[in-house]
Amino acid sequence: MARKSTFEWIIEKTENYDEIDSVDILDQNLLQISRDDGEVIIVTTISNKNISLADIKNLIEKNDANFILHTKKDPFICGSVYVFLEGRSKIIGSFGDLFRVLKESDISNYIHPQTKFIIRGLNQHDKVIDITRIDNKRYEIQRYNLPSVTIIALDDYDIGLESIRSAIENYGEFDAVLKANPNGKITESAYELAESKNFKILKWGELMGKLNLKWNWKK
Repeated sequence: MARKSTFEWIIEKTENYDEIDSVDILDQNLLQISRDDGEVIIVTTISNKNISLADIKNLIEKNDANFILHTKKDPFICGSVYVFLEGRSKIIGSFGDLFRVLKESDISNYIHPQTKFIIRGLNQHDKVIDITRIDNKRYEIQRYNLPSVTIIALDDYDIGLESIRSAIENYGEFDAVLKANPNGKITESAYELAESKNFKILKWGELMGKLNLKWNWKK
């Protein structure tokens, strides 16, 4: 049996969506999803493991889509990509994001739920002046009368050695790891590795408290 294409798989998965009026493959690079309310989502795909602004500009120049589906799991996405797409009412996201977008009333303002929670929570903190999204995992947080800090948000159920090693390898510098998933645990070996690399692993409540203080663990 021939393996289904990405678009064929999406068509199959959306067959029972009450909100969907029709799903049509326009060409090999574009899928059109029409909702009952008149909203139209044009999907194109990108399979890069590392996604730069140049990649996205080149893609949408050739394919006029408002949803860019990244088909690789956990790609690196440069922060400038989000700024560029937001200004054009376009979205980049995973399969999960696409299926959530299909049920959103206003797709142009869609943000992944976890990202939305983090940005909203940081913006509401008394010490936070501004937030810059460095990439799809890291945030630079500017604070009143305190140095800026960089966190990386990991949504792993359990944060262990491999989680920390992958974060360092794929994302480079940061001052703290945020355990963005409220469930699961942080292993002792993960804490020990973080300590040896001069950064902390923090849960959400711990991060909120630490933002009031100068971070002295960086050597």
